[in-house]
Amino acid sequence: MPRTDEDILRTVMRRCTEDMHAPASIAAQVVTRQRRRDRRGRILTLTATTAALGTAAGVVALVPRQAAQTPGAHSTQPAITLTAAQRTLYRLSSVAAGAPQGQGRYAVMREMQDNYKKMSVIDSVTGDVWTYQQGAGVPAELPVARHDSPTQAQFAAMPTDPAALRALLISQYDQQQKRADAAMADQLKEKNKILRGQHRPVIKPLRLTADDKVFEQANLLLWNPLVGPALRSAVFRVLAATPGVRVDSHARDQLGRPAVKISWFDRVTSVTLAMFEDPSTTRVLEQTDTSTPAAVNGHSSSSGRDLYLSVTRSRTVPANPYR
Repeated sequence: MPRTDEDILRTVMRRCTEDMHAPASIAAQVVTRQRRRDRRGRILTLTATTAALGTAAGVVALVPRQAAQTPGAHSTQPAITLTAAQRTLYRLSSVAAGAPQGQGRYAVMREMQDNYKKMSVIDSVTGDVWTYQQGAGVPAELPVARHDSPTQAQFAAMPTDPAALRALLISQYDQQQKRADAAMADQLKEKNKILRGQHRPVIKPLRLTADDKVFEQANLLLWNPLVGPALRSAVFRVLAATPGVRVDSHARDQLGRPAVKISWFDRVTSVTLAMFEDPSTTRVLEQTDTSTPAAVNGHSSSSGRDLYLSVTRSRTVPANPYR
């Protein structure tokens, strides 16, 4: 699996060169999906700007319904009409707020990622990540990724006011995208030169909406087990105020476990992101991403799946269980 943006684009360029009929839009999908999966734990903590975001605007407000009044009566507080999806997300927010903070220095996640087993160990103090794997074509153990995740303290420093958190998520995405674009600029320029010579559409930078950015960053936050109850609760409130978020409160994950499915269709990349949350704990059970435009263009669609089997805490770094 590629570990850098340069490797990602190199893979994309090779695929597009080998398949002369593949539309260039598929390259953008591969870049988007692989980059998200590669950096999913890396929600940057922008400590220098967090304080300034407390009064940021841009959050979609819930529309109040004016209460009926009789002549001469004093005005009353307007009632707020919530959709079924918003009610479900606010319920998850309440459950998350009441959940206990994880104990033990190391968070241990066991999962099935696509077709292989994986265990990730995250140091809550340093952000170091150990990765153990078992499956065809994957290494049994990856080098320790130093400071690959924010620490538990860094997550705790993030704002829990929905407006401030939304603004921070958008800022984080923009910074990550800027770095990725810079890393791939030369390769992308060379690839587009080839595509123009073949009279094929060039690969254009992705231009996501603010709501697209919020959902993708929220997806990354809810994955990380170091995110504390208050921040997790705030993420659900941000999603409740984001138009276009879809919620199925009667879903089940691939193992049949009851789940709340929260999904988003990205119109820029035509990728549907979905996360399945345990309604009793709000722990993430599964995350999927599915691209559909390839099928429209006569190519098969693609999908990725992370199925989380358990999330625990440990006082020490566990040994590789797959040896």
